[in-house]
This record gives sequence, C-alpha cells and structure tokens, in this order.
Amino acid sequence: MFKKIVGLWFPSSGKNKKDVKKYISGLVEAGAGEFFTGYTPTYWSDKFGFEVSPNGRFAEHEQITDLGTLREVCETVHSHGLELFGNLNAWYYTDETFPLIEKMLAEFEDIGLDGIICGNIGILEHLKEVGYKWKINISTILAVYNSEAIKFMLDNYQINKVILSRELTLREIEKLMKEFPDTKFEVFWEGDFCRYNNGLCYAEHKYWAKDICTIVVNDLIYKRRYHPDFKEIILDNALSNEQKIEALSDDYEDIFWAVWNILEQAEIGMLSDDVARKDLLEIIYSWRNRVDLFFDAMKPITSERNRNIITLLKWVRYLLGAEGMNPVKREELETLQSELENSVQSGIKFLMKKTKQLGWAPKLRAEELASFYAKGDNLNLYSYLFFSQFPNIDTVKFPTRGRNYADKIALIEKILADGKVDEKYIHRGVSIERAHYDLEYLFWDKLWFRKMINK
Repeated sequence: MFKKIVGLWFPSSGKNKKDVKKYISGLVEAGAGEFFTGYTPTYWSDKFGFEVSPNGRFAEHEQITDLGTLREVCETVHSHGLELFGNLNAWYYTDETFPLIEKMLAEFEDIGLDGIICGNIGILEHLKEVGYKWKINISTILAVYNSEAIKFMLDNYQINKVILSRELTLREIEKLMKEFPDTKFEVFWEGDFCRYNNGLCYAEHKYWAKDICTIVVNDLIYKRRYHPDFKEIILDNALSNEQKIEALSDDYEDIFWAVWNILEQAEIGMLSDDVARKDLLEIIYSWRNRVDLFFDAMKPITSERNRNIITLLKWVRYLLGAEGMNPVKREELETLQSELENSVQSGIKFLMKKTKQLGWAPKLRAEELASFYAKGDNLNLYSYLFFSQFPNIDTVKFPTRGRNYADKIALIEKILADGKVDEKYIHRGVSIERAHYDLEYLFWDKLWFRKMINK
C-alpha cells in the first residue's frame, strides 16, 4: 500500500503556532507516511516578501518561516522513522535569488532534510552543478504529463520520484505506471476543481472567500460541448467533410439530456414507440456502467440530478417491459435497475433522516452549500482503490485535514486486505458526506464495482 504524503506549514509564532510534536504525531497516527513543507526564512521574505516565495505559495501562513521550527519539524518527523522534503517548486527563480537558494540548501543539509521537491529546470541544473547528493522529487509544477517528459527527467537527473500532474486521468496514470515499473511516482488524491494547468497557473488561490477557483466552479456552467473524440474525427480519412461536420456538432449531450430529448420527441409524436425504445436502449445500455448513475442523498429529491436518476430508472423499467430484447442486454439492464432502485431507496431514506435531524430542507441546502468547496468532501474512494493496484505509486498526496477521515481510510485498507466488504459497513451512515463517494454506493449499489474489487 502506498504512503500518504502530507504538507506541513504553519506560523512559527502567534495564535496559529503549532505544538509541533503533538501536531505531527496526530498526523502519523492518522496514517501519514511522508511529509513535505515550504520554507521562507526572514532573509528571503525581508528581501522579496511572500509574494515571491521559494515554494510557490503566496501567504505567510503557507510557510515555515524560521530555521528553528524547520529543525524541530525535521527531528519530529525523523523520530517517527519518516522522511521530510522541502519545496523548491516556484515557477521561476532569478539570478538574484540563487545566493539565497544556496543558503537554504546549506541549512537543509545541516538539519538533515531528506530531499527536495523541485519544480524548476533551473533548480535541477543548479543541484546537478553543485553535486547535490540527497533525494530529488520532480514536482507537479514541472507539468510532467507524458512518457517523453519522464524519460527526459530520468535521463538527465538523479530522480528519486516523479510527482505527476493532477490533471492526468486515471487511465493515463495507469499507462505510465506500466511503462515505468521501476520508477517511483506520486499522484494526487485530493479533489481539485481547478480548470487550469497546475504547472502554469499563477493565480493566488484557495486562501480567501473570493478566490478565482471558487468563482470558476460556481459560475462556469455549460450545457453542451464538442465531441471528446474530435481529434480522431478530424483525422479520419474514411469520413467526408460533411460527415465530420455532423460528427463535430456542438449538440453533443450527456445521457440525461439525450434521454429527455427522445422522450420529448416521443410525446409529441415525432418518434414511434419502437424507434424511441430502440434509441433509449442504445443510449442507456452504452452508459450502464457510468459511475455517476446514482441518487445523491446530499441533494433534495426535487433536484435536477435526482429527478434525472428517477426518470432514468423509470425508463429502464419501460425498456425491460418490452418483448424480444437480447438476453445479455436484458440481464445487464436488470442489474442496472437493481442498482438504481437500491440507490434511490437508500438515498431517500438517508435524506429524510438527515433532513429531520437538521430541521428540514432549508438547513439541508445550507449545509450542502457550506461544504461544497471543502477539500474533505472530495476524497475519492474509487481513486484510492484504483491507485492501490500499482506498486510503483510510492505516495499519494493527501490533504492535511485528511486525519479527520482516518477511520474511513483504515476501513478501505481493511477491505483491500480482506478482499471483501463486511455487510456491517454497507449503509449511508459511513458516508464522507457526499453520497457519490460513500461506501454504500461503491460497494453495494454498484455491483459491478464490487465484482472488480473481489477479483
């Protein structure tokens, strides 16, 4: 099982000062297996301020700001038999900063820091030039997306570990894990709504109420998009230009809009029952294993999402009521019907119980909005399970607040070790307050996922 890597940064003085030993011990008890930190001493901040920091963070509370605290952190981490890495992963460094970088490197060596997370080619070249002999991890800030970039890093530098960009999909990560089986990797587990390239974004974000990332999440609403295979369509010589234009139509819709469109055409007589049934079967069957086909118990029954799920269940039943369906497809749709029914029934039961506890719908809605952007709500159990199959994933970036979910992480690890899900864990109450990541959805409603885990 991979290690959970946790970031450490807190003021060295004032009301937010931490009891270092107690704080780190709590994180270790919650499962932290490696640590990293930013370091911006006064000889840097007095000259450049925190707006230009060595670790790409723009606020004082995102740094350790004195050598004494950094030394205590390093000694405490080492007392637990774990490693601590320092961040030198800003987007750029000028010649004027390098004398200060050299001073930091000397301090890192003096206190026994285990290595550097490096996000800049200039720093990599400097480390090679001065004969730096401790561990070097390639930061996500270097935007390593593909095998050629990884080969370049491995061929030119002594690399301990490659931290992949957080924008990579699970399938892209899987490909790289198999292509570089002897290379250690780190991946991100914490949810991230950012629409920008992590290695090229200069925004000061995620610190205050009105940050750019939250605005993007709340305001960037789209209804339609181009077909995701647009490159393949353009390069397909077997298609005429007219066929390519049709295939690239911006009327590309998701399953729910497509189903509603068929229903509307059937209701006004534009489609016969046979044609409507045929079109519905093609859409629903092709998307039957989508991971988001579930009732979200953190949203009202009348929400658009849950109305879509109930409508989908209604039309799965409608399709199953027809004669002459292929037996294999019928069995698959019966499984989907069972999953949807379990999800809706258990979700409504959970929703009603929670709504009564909170004081009915307005408070439920208020809680949903308050928790929308909390990192803790975006912990993705599926990703955790997916990453666990690759022995060369050495660490997974884990939110510091993740210690609050230690029991749930321990539960996942027990499930992986046992190869089965104990019945007592299958209920909405073990949720991480987002129904689409809860244990019931993954291990009960989604029968195909349970089969995959049991293998």
